[in-house]
Amino acid sequence: MLPFELKELVLGVISGEMSAIARGLSLVERNGDGASVKFLQKIYPYGGNARIIGITGSTGVGKSSLIFQLAKAVRKRGQTVGVLSIDPTSPISHGSFLGDRIRMQEIANDEGVFIRSVPGGAQSLDSLTRKIYSLVHVMEASGKHFIFIETMGSGQDDTLIAKVAQTTVYVTVPTLGDEVQAMKAGIIEMSDMVAVNKSDTEGTDRAITFWKNIFSMDVRKSGAWKTPVMAVNSVSGDGAEGLLSTIDDHERHMKDSGEWERRKKESIRTEVRLMMMERLWQAIDSKVSDVDLGNLLERKADPIEYVEKVLKRKRR
Repeated sequence: MLPFELKELVLGVISGEMSAIARGLSLVERNGDGASVKFLQKIYPYGGNARIIGITGSTGVGKSSLIFQLAKAVRKRGQTVGVLSIDPTSPISHGSFLGDRIRMQEIANDEGVFIRSVPGGAQSLDSLTRKIYSLVHVMEASGKHFIFIETMGSGQDDTLIAKVAQTTVYVTVPTLGDEVQAMKAGIIEMSDMVAVNKSDTEGTDRAITFWKNIFSMDVRKSGAWKTPVMAVNSVSGDGAEGLLSTIDDHERHMKDSGEWERRKKESIRTEVRLMMMERLWQAIDSKVSDVDLGNLLERKADPIEYVEKVLKRKRR
């Protein structure tokens, strides 16, 4: 990318131009070459002000539809929305999320809303794409007030979202039968609130009681945030504005308690750590030659001895 093209793209993103945001996301999603690195460095100072909300839960609980209702509630306030939906299927067709976009026609042409479906698959890390931080930086630089991140849907494996997002909403339904899921420590640790979707379904009250009992066993220090459990209906929109208000309450609590700054620091720490691990993996891969692998395969050397030799060379 030529310098003037990079400057034009940066200006377009920070101005909130839809086409520039799309190009910027594609650039960082596609590769990690010099152009994307320079682009990310240029836009980074313009971020840091968005509300980042993680929406997680098992496949089929209505995460995309709930984001649609939350986005509508945000737009009623006059604020802007970015949506990153991590798709577990085809990077070409973008799988089921495109089907959800049919239901999103009401806001699809709204210039205050930008929706992006991102392929996960082999490029995923803990149910999020490895590019998640870079994609968030683009959305932040574009001036979006709220950024909703929808995980792929593996439920208890989505713990990384709690590092990326400031608030994490765990979505479930009365008929899921996820009592076993609920006992997973990850869900209790990462969930700032639970939304029981499809609230017109039989068993909603029982499900809410069940989840409240689960979180009542979570022993936290005095003054800590108490995880609320609420009913929502992503089809009718019932409960969406209440959920958004609870997200506001959570932000106020974090800022008053100092948790807001702690989480932001932890998010940056996680991003740097992942970036360093990525670079280290690349460096390690470059050190392992076919000859080395052949010697290990033929038992002419052992892995422990080989690793020690590589590390000693690096220390020199």
